[in-house]
Amino acid sequence: MNLDVLTIGGVVLAGGRSSRMGRPKELLSWKGGTLIGHVVSEVTALNLPCLIVSNAPERLPEEVTRLAKVSITGDLVPSAGPISGIVTAFRVRREEALLILSCDLPFADREQIGRLLAHAQQAKEWDVVAAHTAGRLHPLFALYHRRTQPLWEEALRSGRYRLMDVLERLRIAETPPGLLDDWAAYNANTPEEYRMALAEQHARDMERR
Repeated sequence: MNLDVLTIGGVVLAGGRSSRMGRPKELLSWKGGTLIGHVVSEVTALNLPCLIVSNAPERLPEEVTRLAKVSITGDLVPSAGPISGIVTAFRVRREEALLILSCDLPFADREQIGRLLAHAQQAKEWDVVAAHTAGRLHPLFALYHRRTQPLWEEALRSGRYRLMDVLERLRIAETPPGLLDDWAAYNANTPEEYRMALAEQHARDMERR
C-alpha cells in the first residue's frame, strides 16, 4: 500500500472520564506543557491534520486550540469508550486512513509515529497498522484504513465495546520488534503510571547532559 497516495488524518482521543487517574489526564504536565499538547504537536509536526475528540472542549489548553491544523469535536454518538471516538473520527474526517492515538501517550513523538507510518508503507494487505511494544498490541497507537469503519459502526450498534473484538476481524500489520522505542506506546492511565513516565523522562534528560 503506497502512503504517497493514501490520505491520512491524525486523531487524538480525549473523550474518556480519566476515572483511574482521578483528574483529566490530557491536562497532566508534560515537557513544559500538557500531555495532550505534546501528542497533538507531534502529530501536526508530521504535517498531518489533527482531530481531537473531546467531550469537554472548554478545558482543552490553548497550546492545542490555537494550532491551525487542529479541529475539535465531541462524540457524535453516545460515548462508549474508544469505539465511539473512532466512529466519530471516521464520520467527521474524510481521509482514507486515520492515525488513532490516545491522549495519554507521553513518549509518542514524531519519530515514533513516523516509524509506524513508514512500516505501513512497506506492509501489504493491511486494515490496521498497530504498534507492538512491551509484549502487547496497542490499538490506540495505530493507523486504521477507512474500510474498517463499517466494523466499528457495527460494534457500536451492537454494544460490543471491546477494541480487540473488532481487531480480531481485521488484518493487522504489527510493528516488528525493535522498530519502536519500548516506551513509545506507554499509557499514563493512573497516578503511578504518570509518576513512572516522569521518572523515565527525567532519566532520559540526565543521559543527554
